[in-house]
Amino acid sequence: MLKLSCIPKVLGWPGWLAAACFAMAPVASGQGPTPPPGANPSPAPPREVPLVEKKWDELPAGSQANLSDLGKKALAIDPAKWRHAETPNFILHYRRVTEAQKVAREVEFNLWFIANALGASKDRYLGRSHAYVFEDAEEWKRFVALSPMPEWTTSFAFGDELFLNVRRDPGTGSFDSQTLAHETAHAVVARLYPGKEWPLWLSEGFAEYMGGASVAARKSQTTRRFQSRLEQAEMPLGTLAALADYPKDRALVRQLYQTSEKFVRFLMNELPKDRIAGFIDAVLAGKGMERSVLEVYPDHIRDWRAFEKRYERFTR
Repeated sequence: MLKLSCIPKVLGWPGWLAAACFAMAPVASGQGPTPPPGANPSPAPPREVPLVEKKWDELPAGSQANLSDLGKKALAIDPAKWRHAETPNFILHYRRVTEAQKVAREVEFNLWFIANALGASKDRYLGRSHAYVFEDAEEWKRFVALSPMPEWTTSFAFGDELFLNVRRDPGTGSFDSQTLAHETAHAVVARLYPGKEWPLWLSEGFAEYMGGASVAARKSQTTRRFQSRLEQAEMPLGTLAALADYPKDRALVRQLYQTSEKFVRFLMNELPKDRIAGFIDAVLAGKGMERSVLEVYPDHIRDWRAFEKRYERFTR
């Protein structure tokens, strides 16, 4: 059974309004930043990604057959206006080439960056995921009304598919790279871990951290520039690990996001980066937060209390 988890990032929180969703489903390069440690890193990040436009009936037969119900609803909105293109790892459906080219470049980089961080070779994410790039706010509202999402949702991932309202700012129309990177992280996880349901804290913490880190790497800038300030990362780790669903209280939701990001940021910044995949595997094997930390980082963490003390002092 397909499971979808969604939570709003509430209007008025610094920098964004979005819905971060994670659904479990079967599912030309140049000089750039050094890839994060991994077992099978790709040699270089994709930089200039060709957008190969295709007619609908020219798309691979399999890609047409595996459309989700949400994808079909999206393409049924003014169907004659949709254009289609392929990139190495995605099939894009879009209205305007300008947004499509930006999405193509950024989602391919995001996938590369996240796969390398997890030591995932190409054979773990073969095929192409669908990404739907909407034209404007009004069209997006029409689609969201047909979806299970709240009306204020902006962009979200459903399984390995992306539904994107990337020009979300009605005042500036600015392209929202960080929300795109966050949602791409969810979609990439669905591709790399088919059928595996991540705990809430790990799913959102990983997407939050990777979203900022990927944008920073693509721009060859320090990660800190794209990290939010975590003033409300105050949720006790025991409470965080026990959460099975999103809190209804908005303040607690923000604590969930910030504490989850702080936890993953601590693992990536203070402990060996190349062990993050092993940590994730331990958690998915049912070992939980505490046991996974102690088993994966025994040479760095003496006991859970020692971990909590270091974590509490961590501010980066």
